[in-house]
Amino acid sequence: MAHIAFDQRWDKVKKEFEAITGKHKPKESKGIFNAFGSYTGLSKSLKSCETAYQQCDTTNSTDAKAGQSAVKAYGAAFKDFAKAKKSYVTVLEKAIYDEFVKREEKDAKSAYERALKFLMKELDALESTIEASVGMYTTKFDQAAKDQSTEEKMLKNWEKNINGALARAAAGVAKVKAKPVPETYNELFPTLARDITMQLVFARKIDNLKAEPDFFKKKLDPWANQSGTGLPVKVPEDYTAKQIMDLMKEFSTVCKGVVQLVNTR
Repeated sequence: MAHIAFDQRWDKVKKEFEAITGKHKPKESKGIFNAFGSYTGLSKSLKSCETAYQQCDTTNSTDAKAGQSAVKAYGAAFKDFAKAKKSYVTVLEKAIYDEFVKREEKDAKSAYERALKFLMKELDALESTIEASVGMYTTKFDQAAKDQSTEEKMLKNWEKNINGALARAAAGVAKVKAKPVPETYNELFPTLARDITMQLVFARKIDNLKAEPDFFKKKLDPWANQSGTGLPVKVPEDYTAKQIMDLMKEFSTVCKGVVQLVNTR
């Protein structure tokens, strides 16, 4: 459902109230007797909620810092609305009670009393909607912060991680060379290549690299394709030792290029 501005929703409700009753809604002032009280600021608080909502909605989902700042402002605006709403509900409850005592028959509710209860229900609905929205954006940007933190850790440890992936690849190549049969080869791929290509993706954000990470990633992609069922991800059972060794030679050449990429940083 398309979003309708919170303050516009309340304006629409007020117009419906006037259409039903032919009267204005009770004044937005505090106090049991609805007199000499201060203005609740209900409409103003809804406008603030809408402004904060729009800020959350237009903030890039990956910008955790800006998102959390926007959510904080949204939460503060919601608290102001909840406070204003609570004050105005007191006004409505007093008006409903006044209508109740005027009833000539116990179950004969006036149109005005029904409309007052309609206002209360709509305010409850607005409060629930805004509260849920604040919760949704809080979760969204908290997750963005966690993802960002994970990425920062990965970048910080990038050299260690890619060297580890290259070492595992070297050990795997040695294992295949010692026993160049399809079973040994298929046991190791695509994992060996995938671990390196994952680090090459992170390398896009690494400063001072002397070569383009995507150049080597593209070279390794045929071995890293997890959905692949054919060469070079997997080899058929009748593949010869020479054919397997040729694949290992090609794979090793690309890995050596990645090693140079790391060493020339």
